[in-house]
Amino acid sequence: MSSWRSWVQVGWALAYVVACGCAGRVGSLPPPEDGGAGAAVDGSAGRAGTGGRAAAGSGGLGGAAGAAAGRGGSAAGGSSPGTRSTYYVQDGALFDTCGEKVILRGVNHPTLYVDRAGEALTEIAKTGANSVRLFWFATHDIPISEAEDAIAKAIEEQMIPILEMHDSTCMWSLSPIAEYWTSDAAVALIKRYEKHLIVNIANEASADSGSTFRAEYSAIIKRMRAAGIHVPLMIDGSRCGRDYEVLLSQGKALLDADPDRNLIFSAHLYDPMPSSQLASVYEEFAEAKLTFVVGEFANKSPPGCGAPLSYGALIEQAEKHGVGWLAWSWGNDDPGSDWNTDCGEFDMTTTFAFDSLEGWGEEVAVSHPASIQNTSKRPASLTGGACR
Repeated sequence: MSSWRSWVQVGWALAYVVACGCAGRVGSLPPPEDGGAGAAVDGSAGRAGTGGRAAAGSGGLGGAAGAAAGRGGSAAGGSSPGTRSTYYVQDGALFDTCGEKVILRGVNHPTLYVDRAGEALTEIAKTGANSVRLFWFATHDIPISEAEDAIAKAIEEQMIPILEMHDSTCMWSLSPIAEYWTSDAAVALIKRYEKHLIVNIANEASADSGSTFRAEYSAIIKRMRAAGIHVPLMIDGSRCGRDYEVLLSQGKALLDADPDRNLIFSAHLYDPMPSSQLASVYEEFAEAKLTFVVGEFANKSPPGCGAPLSYGALIEQAEKHGVGWLAWSWGNDDPGSDWNTDCGEFDMTTTFAFDSLEGWGEEVAVSHPASIQNTSKRPASLTGGACR
């Protein structure tokens, strides 16, 4: 675990986390090594099965060419349901390409460092999750082509993949992430899977002001759209993801800056809140008609295993208000070690296996009345490849 501390970027983020008491899962990172995903370093071809699976993963769109078809100048591809090439948002809700409403229910998965091949995704799917947030980095010399196995596997397991970049956690460093997202390799990958893919631009990027947050995200959104990326773009709140208020204050301006008007806003609710406050937060986003998801939460408030969180109330109120959520996080495949070294309790499982779910993780995934298994619905376009 000591080798990653030499990475200046991650060390900076961790220092910020410790100082401000922000969400601190960056401290969990092991060294990159090979991640079990092969040794490609240039983003070029050569991964087994890539070419054949791209068409299947995109739901029959025929790769980038098919994905680009029928886009009458918008992200969604057309103005009527059933003709869109990507998921889209409207009046504060998320819809699939057929116009079926989708409420995200799933987990975060530490893909890059422990499961680049996506082996755990079959086990995650047993919860009934309709989505999975895939942890990645733009600045660690790992080509984005290495994420394709996990993206394709998620879709194969009938889950919406949400690919996110962790480089700017608890700090403000978006330029290298924008470069990565708009690279030829990234744009091509996103287009291959755009029928089901969501892109989370930057994990917990933390600006020093609302105006900076708005200005830089507006520029990146426009740059990504100009590059040909039309999937929903997810934007995390500042203050290590916890600042939902900056999303409320800047969300409309960001939507106005997006030529596609296709944004999802995500807060990581690690601050203790009673049920009434959680309900109020959800209601504020609904009234503003901003599509909102709880992108991370757990049973305790970081750093460390801090104050207990009312995770049961969080998912209960989310179910009442039609709000999506993604629990942090599935564990690694080593029962002798924790993926979340800052607080081992954040590991929902002791291995990749569904049967190793424990504690709060088992509750939110399976047994709670508002759990994934009891509330998740997968759209027909994801389960059968056709509209309902």
